[in-house]
Amino acid sequence: MRRPYLVLAGVTAGWGTIPILVAWSTLPAQLVVAMRLWTGAACLGVVLLVDARLRRSLLGAPQPAPGPRIFSQRRGLCALAALVLAAHWLALFAAYQKAPVGTVILIVYLAPVGVAALAPRLLGERLGRRTLVALAVATLGFALVAIPTAASAGGTGLALSLIAAVLFVALILISKPLAATYGGLRLAFMELAGAGLVLVPVGLLSAWPAPTADWLWIVVVGVVHTAVGITLYLSVLAKVPATHVGILSYLEPVAVVVAAWVWLDQRPTVATVAGGVLVVAAGIIVATAGTRPRRAARLLTPPPSIDPAIPSR
Repeated sequence: MRRPYLVLAGVTAGWGTIPILVAWSTLPAQLVVAMRLWTGAACLGVVLLVDARLRRSLLGAPQPAPGPRIFSQRRGLCALAALVLAAHWLALFAAYQKAPVGTVILIVYLAPVGVAALAPRLLGERLGRRTLVALAVATLGFALVAIPTAASAGGTGLALSLIAAVLFVALILISKPLAATYGGLRLAFMELAGAGLVLVPVGLLSAWPAPTADWLWIVVVGVVHTAVGITLYLSVLAKVPATHVGILSYLEPVAVVVAAWVWLDQRPTVATVAGGVLVVAAGIIVATAGTRPRRAARLLTPPPSIDPAIPSR
């Protein structure tokens, strides 16, 4: 199994612990999102600053970072990615408050199907037979995982879940060409910092509860799951077909079930276990499949004047 797929599987599975950590905090959803963005952006900003100073001190003179400067290319698309990220997380966490978690997950994680439908047209990716088989297997497995926990939900919860799903599709498709241009670290900083700026009014207008030790769980999410996790995710997104990324994202809800079993003593059903096995099998299929040659992209890939082969480090 190739290393990028192992990294992606580890990141998406690790994100499955986020609902547990968030549940241990006392913050409302919009403040969880804001703190996660601000903490992640601050961490990556420090990393970029330290990296620049180290290069200056080791080489004796200011040296440009490998690749383009932050927000120097495709600025409109960069701003759109930050806005979509902020809106996606707000819709997702708000949906969790309005509808059962199983219902939300069932709707939001239909997004990989949307990615598979749009990636050939927007990114020039070809869907091989093994990828289509893996997508079908993952979707079936995901349904077995999510349906047992799904329940009826009001119109608001369903609408928010659908919005989050559409934004999830858009985020993957927009981030794919930007990751190839900027690399994972700089793109992660731009998306988190931009989305964090969007959430400043939300933070200012919200009623903040008194700080407690439980807030440290959100700091963990901001540093580990957001700063580190999203950097790795975007670095891999630059190298792996967007459809494969979508399929492997099904590992996240499976990991949620495992985390709930371990920490909350919520035992999964036989159908849930079977679904998890199918999702893992789908991940193995895409990880061992050979990549197909890409057709000329039509809308989102970098223009010819931009070198897409910029190192992500």
